[in-house]
Amino acid sequence: MTSPRLGFIGFGEAASLISKGLGEEGLEGIRAYDIGLEDTSRCELVIRRAEEAGVELAVSTEDLLDKCNLVIAAVTSSVAVNVAKEAAPYLSERHIYADINSVSPDAKKQVGQIVETSGARFVEVSVMAAVPKFGHRVPLVLCGPAVEEVINSLSPFGMVMEDFGPEFGRAAAFKMFRSIMVKGMEALLLEMVLAASEYDIADRVLESVEEGYPGIDWAALATYLIGRTAIHGDRRSHEMEEVSATLKSLGIDPIMASAAAKRIKWGGSFGLRETFNDKAPDSYKDVIDAIRNMQD
Repeated sequence: MTSPRLGFIGFGEAASLISKGLGEEGLEGIRAYDIGLEDTSRCELVIRRAEEAGVELAVSTEDLLDKCNLVIAAVTSSVAVNVAKEAAPYLSERHIYADINSVSPDAKKQVGQIVETSGARFVEVSVMAAVPKFGHRVPLVLCGPAVEEVINSLSPFGMVMEDFGPEFGRAAAFKMFRSIMVKGMEALLLEMVLAASEYDIADRVLESVEEGYPGIDWAALATYLIGRTAIHGDRRSHEMEEVSATLKSLGIDPIMASAAAKRIKWGGSFGLRETFNDKAPDSYKDVIDAIRNMQD
């Protein structure tokens, strides 16, 4: 697959930024389908993203798969398995189906089984950093027998991919267990500045943390991670719920993961994505102020 005909199922933030970068690197003919095209409240956003990225929108999953041989599923994690089921009737041996959603190892294996039953090949992908920061060069880890083919197809266009072996589930596990730390800090920072702001000492508390853990700009980190909660809290809390389920399946009580999921879900429950027009806030203080205003 030296010249992939690339398509995205789901065209949210990640897919639009990755496709934009690939287009700038010279990959032509990228297509996408997003169910938001059927929703009047989301249709305009999907169309605008496609125009900005230079991507052609398909009218259905069937239409997309008819024109593509490498498809990347980039939907919300809660529907990853169902989307694979919906795509399966239109998949064949000429397709590679890559799933980049943040779901449990077991869910990735389910998607893989659905895809392989259709005759297509499956590649499991985990996104290991924030796509807005890196764009199409975001670090990815991939599992599956077709990984080498995908890497050979997309690395010439600047994508950064690591072959994590043929066994499905390992890439998802890698990301999930890392999320215990990353999203755990996200939840802790939100709770800390939320409380400290009541006494107008959040900046000073963050300075004190930095004194104990130098080398990190803790105020900038708080802004970044709390901003992620504000814009993507629902998705990120669901990812931590998946982490909790995975830990339980391993016989580990998910004390910290479950708590992080609960706090992030709370932070995402205020509809701040609309408040900030789908863009990261300039400061964590903007998020705290927005929450306070909604609670008043």
